[in-house]
Amino acid sequence: MKNFSTRIGSLSKHALLSAATLALVGMAPLAAQASPDHGNRASHCGNCGTVISTHTYQQKADHGSGVGIATGAVIGGLLGNQVGHGNGRSLATVAGAVGGGYAGNEIEKRSNKKLMTQVRVRMSNGAVRSFTESGASRRHEGQQVRVINGHLG
Repeated sequence: MKNFSTRIGSLSKHALLSAATLALVGMAPLAAQASPDHGNRASHCGNCGTVISTHTYQQKADHGSGVGIATGAVIGGLLGNQVGHGNGRSLATVAGAVGGGYAGNEIEKRSNKKLMTQVRVRMSNGAVRSFTESGASRRHEGQQVRVINGHLG
């Protein structure tokens, strides 16, 4: 009887050890999910990336207010009126007004320049994207950034 009792005790120890092992193995995935992520979070972020370059430049205004065109046209027309006689003078006045209007508009657009910065970013998936921002560069090479609604956040 003692031999039988020893075998049952050995079996229950075996069963207990097996059950404990299975419980630990079953809990391993849960423990991995609960552990804090000390790795690079950017690799898990689909809209994150690293700044690879910045370029700041002056951009002339898209269009003038009309003051440059008007002023240029008047000055060009007056100067054109000083040239030639008869129909030649009329043609020179019109040409001066058109040329002056164009020149005045370009001068106005250049005087209303905006400072812009182009930022190139290597996204976490390896793609390179470019973003244009107003003003001086607020980014530096190697900086981690996130894209929010198509803009750098």
